Amino acid sequence: MVKALVVGGGIAGIATGLALSRGGIEVDLVERDEAIRAIGSGITLIAPAMRALQRLEVLDECIENGYGTKEMQICDVNGTVLDVMALPSALGSDLPGMMGMMRPMLHQILLDHAASEGLTVRTGLGPTAIETNSEHATVTFSDGSIADYDLVVGADGIRSTVRDIVSAPQTPVFQEQICYRAVVPRPASVTCEVAFVGCETAHIGFSPTGKDSMYIYCCVPTSELYRPPAEELPEIVRGYLAPFGGVVAELRDGITDPAQVNCAPLETILAPEPWYHGRVVLLGDAAHSTTPHLAAGAAMCLEDAVVLAEEFGTAATVPDALRAYSKRRFERCKYVVETSTQLSFWQTHPDVPGADQEGLRGEAFGILAGAY
Repeated sequence: MVKALVVGGGIAGIATGLALSRGGIEVDLVERDEAIRAIGSGITLIAPAMRALQRLEVLDECIENGYGTKEMQICDVNGTVLDVMALPSALGSDLPGMMGMMRPMLHQILLDHAASEGLTVRTGLGPTAIETNSEHATVTFSDGSIADYDLVVGADGIRSTVRDIVSAPQTPVFQEQICYRAVVPRPASVTCEVAFVGCETAHIGFSPTGKDSMYIYCCVPTSELYRPPAEELPEIVRGYLAPFGGVVAELRDGITDPAQVNCAPLETILAPEPWYHGRVVLLGDAAHSTTPHLAAGAAMCLEDAVVLAEEFGTAATVPDALRAYSKRRFERCKYVVETSTQLSFWQTHPDVPGADQEGLRGEAFGILAGAY
């Protein structure tokens, strides 16, 4: 039996642990924080994410705890609908092309399934050294213990310890944009994903996450990589929403609690191929962290988990599986990072001739709903 170590207790790591366990691989998962918990507020899942969740056998539960839609409204700053974009489904016309849900809920659904199927989880622990060759990997942990594995999966995020140990360290690229997400009640009038255009200082939208909930996302330009103090976040978000009327204006004054607001500077990374070194492989944000402009970050992480498990199910050897996984994933994830970065650049440089955010976004949704 193959014995694997998954490093990272985020969505990518837990999904990978679940997928590999179901393929008959013995999996240990370690998380450097003292507890496994989701960071952030809402999350938006496009068609390929739902296809991956279906293959992980958790889609129905996610749909029950989220909010699906088949279209996106494009509105002006006052909420007047200018256009409606159909959102392609990767799974069939009876299922949504996009779904919002609360990030902690998705995290917990995956974790509950993984734990019930035998995944061993240890917290407050991470690797400090990895020696790897074509036969095995020897991992030294932060508590001084040492163990051998047939496979080590680095799913430990954009500032991956695993990536820095086994390859040349990479610095994330700051895209000079920051995204605020404010959790608010969902008005009955908001029945689908909404994007607002016409304001150069703030690019905002609505993502419904449940029967009574949604979040407002707000991407704004900034030359400084920083996170404002939590107590300042509601006022900052209200200020950026000030130019907008309609439903945005109705919701704006209700953003008062710092716990409502999540703030994330937008950074990207694309690890060079191949994404494996001996018996160590990278996936999720450790390999390809993107901006949220296509809502494809979680989708690519979940696809990584599914593809890695698929390749282990058919390959004759571990190196064969890692080679096939890297080949299948690199160009697709590179496309997501580069396309999302282009959309971010257009938002921070509104005078660029020929910029077509909605056209590029619609094209990308169609591509990503296709085969991988």
